[in-house]
Amino acid sequence: MKRMNQLAAGALLLAQAFSGAAFAATVTLSGSSVDFTFDDSLMGLFGQPTVSGDTLSFTPVNFTAQSTNGAGDVLTSNTANIQMTAHDGYSFSTLGLAERGDYMLDGGGSSANVAGSVRVYDMSNPTRDVTTNIGSTAALDQTGLTSHPWEASNSTDLSSWSGTKSINVTFQNLLVASTNGGSSLAYVDKKYGGLTANTVSSVTPVPEAQASAMMLAGLGLIGWQIRRRHRI
Repeated sequence: MKRMNQLAAGALLLAQAFSGAAFAATVTLSGSSVDFTFDDSLMGLFGQPTVSGDTLSFTPVNFTAQSTNGAGDVLTSNTANIQMTAHDGYSFSTLGLAERGDYMLDGGGSSANVAGSVRVYDMSNPTRDVTTNIGSTAALDQTGLTSHPWEASNSTDLSSWSGTKSINVTFQNLLVASTNGGSSLAYVDKKYGGLTANTVSSVTPVPEAQASAMMLAGLGLIGWQIRRRHRI
């Protein structure tokens, strides 16, 4: 009986280990010139992303913040970590983030805000990094019992990191809803986030055959003129 209990306990531990492994896996999605690698168990409120071109897109459904009747500030946040690797022949130039969602404000003292930051570091030189802020393109100040769209953006310039092939990107999103009076409502959500990698080609273009022939003909003509001057 004791041995059977030990075997049962071992089988349970093994099942738990395999179960944990099933829920935590590193995923790589390939874009046009960039690969995106992330742990799918750590995406949290962002949900599982998809790739189109060189844009990694998120469509969260539960990324919301809501405050009612003087409840004060309600903060919802989430942070994602993505590793990006440029394909052979490419390197990074800029990184862009575009986000969209809706908000609703009703009653005095209600407000909503969208914020966050993007931090990028060079995988081959981790001491080289840059942090930029995420900000809404317009104030979230329209009121009434109807939803209004908001947009936010971010741009990170990596052009000075000449030849960078692999970067780590951490972006944090913050949604804040606040009320400080009775009969008031503040609500804000995130419905889309798109992280776009812009790359440049690091391959020296090969001249076309016709252009090469014209260049050789021109060099030959110059050489003929030089020899003719010497004979004269």
